[in-house]
Amino acid sequence: MRFTLYTERTVSQCIKDLQARLEQKGTKSRPELDGWIKKGGDFSIAVTTKVAGRFAKTTRLSGSMERDKGVTIIEGYVSDGVSPFWLMVLAILLLVVCGVIFASGERMLAMVVFVLGLAAYIPLRGDYINSDILLIEVEKTLKASPKPPKTTQNGGN
Repeated sequence: MRFTLYTERTVSQCIKDLQARLEQKGTKSRPELDGWIKKGGDFSIAVTTKVAGRFAKTTRLSGSMERDKGVTIIEGYVSDGVSPFWLMVLAILLLVVCGVIFASGERMLAMVVFVLGLAAYIPLRGDYINSDILLIEVEKTLKASPKPPKTTQNGGN
């Protein structure tokens, strides 16, 4: 998912705030982040969470910051995974496909397809959870919003 956020902070303030957030230890409400930041405004942050039992998923958000007309624009990309509703739809389709394969006499193939379908759950669900965490962290840390500040909406007035 591509995103664009706006903040009134300068690029150097954003870099400083993001670096401070990366150095913080994780808590229950704010997980530990990993990543890097370049002086030009490019950055990449990652978070790892448990998805299913002992299985964990790391998701990375990459972006860049640049100043334009008194506003810092943050553009980037993060894998957004699949929502719970669509995971349920995919699970039903997986069961139907496995049932058809099993009924056609290919029992081993049906089991392999089923196991691979279950394994796909981890990255799909993990990215869905982690992308929200990462976007919220960027918005909180940089005091950014998807809506441009009113000064840019009115042509600088």
